[in-house]
Amino acid sequence: MNLTTNALCPMCSAEMQFSWETLDIPHFGESMVIAGVCECGYRHSDTILLTQKEPVRFVMPITSIEDLDARVIRSSSGTLRIPELGVDIEPGFSSECYISNVEGVLDRIEGVVNFATRTAREANSLESTSKGEEILEKIRLAREGAFPLTLVLEDPLGNSAIDCEKATKSSLSPEDAALLKTGMIIVDV
Repeated sequence: MNLTTNALCPMCSAEMQFSWETLDIPHFGESMVIAGVCECGYRHSDTILLTQKEPVRFVMPITSIEDLDARVIRSSSGTLRIPELGVDIEPGFSSECYISNVEGVLDRIEGVVNFATRTAREANSLESTSKGEEILEKIRLAREGAFPLTLVLEDPLGNSAIDCEKATKSSLSPEDAALLKTGMIIVDV
């Protein structure tokens, strides 16, 4: 299905056109892809997954540099955890799906921690600055294969995956799945 709609740009109020297209995306299934570009340069894109699978958990030990190449498919309802870093990435209202690798996930975490650590340093929060620097050092060591990590990916809608033989896949119980955020409103009829 292909559809085109018009709306006002939130930046400049000019009329901009949005295209809506239904696609079958590998690992994600049937999806609605929405994209619009305004003449002022504002861009908006979104991917809405139209399928739902069984709740799933993937666990992968990251013990070598080669493990950083493992493919990570995170849907907009996926929660990523790295217990050794004390990091939980839960889906929010504007959560996006992406396909990356473990190193790309670490890059995303590093960017957020760098920003938070800089902010804490400017606010003279020694405890928060120290914690951020500790996480950044562990990421650096993990990239060298000198600090083992565990990547946990949970998805109550079953649309996420870690595509690597080293990753173990298991079903989430309905109780565990119910405790996870989905990042979207789910209507159960």
